[in-house]
Amino acid sequence: MARDYNNYDYLAVSVKSDQLNRILHCYRALGWTEVKTVDDREYYNMKYVRLRRPHKIANKDRLQYLQVRMEGAINSLVEIVNRAHLKSNAAAGGLGLLAAGLIALAVWLVIYFTSAIRVLGWVCLGVGCALIVVAVAVRAGLRRRERKVASGKIMEKLRLTQSLIEEAVSLAPAKEGVADGLDEPAAQPEANNG
Repeated sequence: MARDYNNYDYLAVSVKSDQLNRILHCYRALGWTEVKTVDDREYYNMKYVRLRRPHKIANKDRLQYLQVRMEGAINSLVEIVNRAHLKSNAAAGGLGLLAAGLIALAVWLVIYFTSAIRVLGWVCLGVGCALIVVAVAVRAGLRRRERKVASGKIMEKLRLTQSLIEEAVSLAPAKEGVADGLDEPAAQPEANNG
């Protein structure tokens, strides 16, 4: 398909399949129209979408600014989700490694030594097993706090995105259904496996 750069602007985005409708909803509010959606050949959960928008559109500079802010908010949502449990995973991993080291030392001491040193091996084994229990408890406690913090940040970004969509719709009346909310896009994308 030949592109008409005199009359249209073009954009290509890659999106996780489960987020496709939400992302398309955001771009539709900014005046973009879906041209083609293609499945990724390597990753089953990715789609590539080509969009276009009339080159001469009212309030284009403001819409472009809103688009940059919206893309930033969407990207930070992904970062929040990906980094939500870094501290709990690091703490549990560190304690788990320490426990594994103590258990390995315990096995070595019990197998290769006798008397008092063997007793030290049994102590190391007990401490290593206790550390495993502590690691599980620390991870669970930290995860609860991390989940609460991440949920707050996610809600903040979703509110920001919704306010940007509302402003975009007020600047450039979009197709029917765009301002209804993030979960209800106006139309389903055309799937093309090629």
